[in-house]
Amino acid sequence: MVTLTETASFRGDDATPLVEASLACRMCLSGEIDWSLRVDEWDAEVECRCRGCDDLRTVSLTGEQALRLSVDRRLN
Repeated sequence: MVTLTETASFRGDDATPLVEASLACRMCLSGEIDWSLRVDEWDAEVECRCRGCDDLRTVSLTGEQALRLSVDRRLN
């Protein structure tokens, strides 16, 4: 099995629909996902699980993106 590193493609000041689209499932394109933010001293990532197809993936974040997700819990 090949593991790919994915990087989030939204900016910290993007509108909420753009952030949601960035985290949408890459397998079935569903926007219905559950996510969990993990932040440590040097790295941040979000683990996304699709409610539709149960696909699980980890997406790397910048500090600005992690801050956006941490303050905007409406996305989850």
